[in-house]
Amino acid sequence: MRRVRWTRLLCLATTLFGLGAWPVAARTMHPAPTPPPREVRVRYGDSLWTIARHYGGPERDVRAVVSEMMRLNQVDPQALQAGQTLLIPAGCLAGRRN
Repeated sequence: MRRVRWTRLLCLATTLFGLGAWPVAARTMHPAPTPPPREVRVRYGDSLWTIARHYGGPERDVRAVVSEMMRLNQVDPQALQAGQTLLIPAGCLAGRRN
């Protein structure tokens, strides 16, 4: 009788542990996809700094956003031209949609 009781308890504990660990295992097996970078067209008078300040928002460090933009686009800040398309990493974007 005692052996049956321990077997049931072990099965119950294994089931509960398995159910509790499943969501954690599912999250680690399939990480959330990273959103794509945003395309921005450079306007006359724009600089990497003004673009980063506009799209990064006040909660982002402008220097970090500019650095990420330079890395992603491999662009010289002095060589920006109106009409040029730049990519802004999704992680650098503020919560705005414009």
